[in-house]
Amino acid sequence: MKKWIAFSLAAAIGVLSFTGCSGQTGTASGAGSSQAGQEVTLTFPCIWVGSDSKAKVFGEMVAGFNTEYAGKYQIKLEEQTYYDAYRDKIRTLISTGAAPDLFTVQDFPDLELYASSGKLMNLTDLLAESDMASRFEDGIVERAQIDGANYAMPYESAVVPIMYNQKLLEEAGVTSIPTTYDEFWDACAKLKAKNIFPTTQMTSANAWTSMLWYSYALAACGGADVYKNGFDDPAFEKAAEIMVKLFQNTSSDAVGADATVVNGHFFNERAAIYTNGSWILGRIKKEGVQGLYDNLVLAPGLSYGGKNGGAYISTIQAYLVAGKQDDPQKAEAAKAFLRYVSDPERVVELANSSGALFAIKMDASKIADPLQAEIVKQSAAASFMIGHFQGSVPTAVANEFPAALESLVIGDITPAEFVQHLKEVKDSNS
Repeated sequence: MKKWIAFSLAAAIGVLSFTGCSGQTGTASGAGSSQAGQEVTLTFPCIWVGSDSKAKVFGEMVAGFNTEYAGKYQIKLEEQTYYDAYRDKIRTLISTGAAPDLFTVQDFPDLELYASSGKLMNLTDLLAESDMASRFEDGIVERAQIDGANYAMPYESAVVPIMYNQKLLEEAGVTSIPTTYDEFWDACAKLKAKNIFPTTQMTSANAWTSMLWYSYALAACGGADVYKNGFDDPAFEKAAEIMVKLFQNTSSDAVGADATVVNGHFFNERAAIYTNGSWILGRIKKEGVQGLYDNLVLAPGLSYGGKNGGAYISTIQAYLVAGKQDDPQKAEAAKAFLRYVSDPERVVELANSSGALFAIKMDASKIADPLQAEIVKQSAAASFMIGHFQGSVPTAVANEFPAALESLVIGDITPAEFVQHLKEVKDSNS
């Protein structure tokens, strides 16, 4: 499971706000005017190196760019091998000087913070170019906007399927994959009757997988605009009611459970239904009991009251960002690189080599792994795509979710009180 780490942004915001308001927003590191005919070099502190699954092919992409643009543009990778250290490095560079020429950002709140410094290149026009606009999954560029502008290119993504162990379903007499919550609860009852945990849930750490279940419940109850509507939308309370029922259909150790517990139940076939990002498939193949990977059936979200079925949750794992440039040649070099690495054929090769998914549209028939290809195919046919709860609410609300969820499922607060509490956290941090 991907571990999300909550950071306190107050100090960084203060520094960035100061630099942003001082009139000295700065340009990318090493900025300066390039002489006509002189080769332009851009530095790229990069985490996709070393043992990272994307390192080999992404390195080949950079080498290919340097060959194609030899004498004009060159990309110089600066290897960074630790995610936390990389994030700290980027924050320090931006808060004390200028943004790197090129870099990656993992979390949208960080992207918002960096954009507020005035040190990022505005990529709105680049991503609106006809050839570029057609490359991306529907709506994903718009979801990456800040006040109507794009300061980053969505790149690595994750799609979150609901995963069913077909062998366990068949053992319980479930003959078809549920498409509605009513069918889902019927399947849960049959699984419980066979002493199989229907689902895996958790409240510890960031309550990751249960947060994903809540996200799917929100999509079913509120549709594609549920986050825009805010906590006054009745969907938030209805989704909380679904969470209470989900915790009645899980293991007895769910309250207080962390990722190790959740994954252990599903990987060892003690639980039949699970949700997580597409990145988990590699771990299931390596760590799951023999045959588990081959028994998996993937499906989109359920419908509620006859509406909003077939949705898929997706999230951006990495944004590609360019530092603001005073030198037009360096700005053009950065744009040329972003065009190059977002070419769909190159991205398919990167996906096949790494097991990762991307915000760029890919031909599912060219994806080597069958489950990865199925995710690409199903998400392309989804009724709508929607972000997960953690990435769609303020950081303070996301941080409060695990404790509020635990209070909800043990009965200390009602679904209405759960939503009201999260709303108050949001309002107090606005």
